[in-house]
Amino acid sequence: MKVKFLVTLFLIYSCTPKTNNNYIVISTPNANQPPDIVAKIGKEPINTRELEKGIEVEIFELEEKIFNLKMDRLKVIMLEKFMNLNPKKEGLTNDEFFERFIAKDIKLSKSEIDEFMKSRGITKDQLNPELLPRIETYLKENQKKKALDRWLNEESAKHKVEVYFKKPVRPLFDVNIGDSPFMGKKNAQVTIVAYSDYQCPFSKKGAEILKELWDTYGEKVKIVHKDFPLPFHSRSKILAQGALCANDQSNKYFWKFYYKLFEDQTIGSKEQLEEISKEIGLDLNKFVKCLDSNKYGSKIENEINEAIKLGIKSTPTFFINGKIINGAHNIDVFKNLVDEEMKLNKKNI
Repeated sequence: MKVKFLVTLFLIYSCTPKTNNNYIVISTPNANQPPDIVAKIGKEPINTRELEKGIEVEIFELEEKIFNLKMDRLKVIMLEKFMNLNPKKEGLTNDEFFERFIAKDIKLSKSEIDEFMKSRGITKDQLNPELLPRIETYLKENQKKKALDRWLNEESAKHKVEVYFKKPVRPLFDVNIGDSPFMGKKNAQVTIVAYSDYQCPFSKKGAEILKELWDTYGEKVKIVHKDFPLPFHSRSKILAQGALCANDQSNKYFWKFYYKLFEDQTIGSKEQLEEISKEIGLDLNKFVKCLDSNKYGSKIENEINEAIKLGIKSTPTFFINGKIINGAHNIDVFKNLVDEEMKLNKKNI
């Protein structure tokens, strides 16, 4: 209850108009003040950890936006300077130099177009004279961006670029895995914990992300499922119970059940859950007995409370070796963090 009260209080302060206050703001603290102290109430000090508790993710996301804004601006400055330092630039505009020397090898193949259409679920019947040029333009722009990034990396190495503003560090949380269903090895290099809601469309996208991560890394990663049914999704708890009852019979059945629930998010009745259990080969009597007994009701409630204590406000929310990713971002966000964690593990061996 205390956590919910504090969250409510924070939302009240965040969402109401700001008024003048009589707080004493000291821009330069006393020289003897410990660097971790950010405020005082009377004689009681408030440290950074206390101040940021519960808003770690929001702070990180804002810091990341500022960092990315600075990096994008730095890349523009680097691009202009590297072009001007290149003797081949003489007499050419920036656009001409880019097309002639940076993007000169860009070619779009039919197989790349076909692969893109397949990934987006576009059939050949849907391909019309208006759509094809749009696809080609999109893919060419992506290729140009990749070519520009490669050129900037090469030139940065030549000119020894050093960056002094720091990349923000993702908040790190201690996530209890317990006996939650997982795929992969127990001692995998990287553990990915996903809090999901079977009725949430964004969690469906999260399930697709997990599948792609598993297809990419296999048993190098351990993928753990946690339930966080949102209060406005009335069927989420019984769906979660169904998946956990499938897990009772085998971990492999859990993941089959899990993906069936995300394939059709209109599922919600007991009869539909029984149909899935028969379809994937479960012992129906055992499944029904488990479901009717509310065997996993307390486990689901415990995971909801865990999620609230971790500051989770929406689904899906992921933790990669304890580092949080809030939402179903582009797959590269996940792959970059997994790769970083694997490199860190190698250094520590």
